Amino acid sequence: MPGRDDATIERAAGMLRAAGDPARLRILAILLAHGELAVSDLAEATGADASTTSHRLRVLLNESLVTRRADGRSRLYALADRHVRTLVENTLDHADRSISLH
Repeated sequence: MPGRDDATIERAAGMLRAAGDPARLRILAILLAHGELAVSDLAEATGADASTTSHRLRVLLNESLVTRRADGRSRLYALADRHVRTLVENTLDHADRSISLH
């Protein structure tokens, strides 16, 4: 398998850094389980305030891990695509398996 160019490696590293933060990964996991949600719903689900949640979503949005759309006065967030869904599912499944082996 051929290597990837530096730009692709850097882009992937940024995505993994964004997803690697526990608070942001929790948001991704919630979106995986529930689909599209508003900031207020995500804030409630994570126990964080709306401002903190918005900042975390902005990081995920900037790394193309989530999408945002307007619904009236709300902004709804969802996982960006099936690749992100697979990444989150596989990461969480692997972590569960790793914990059960220890």
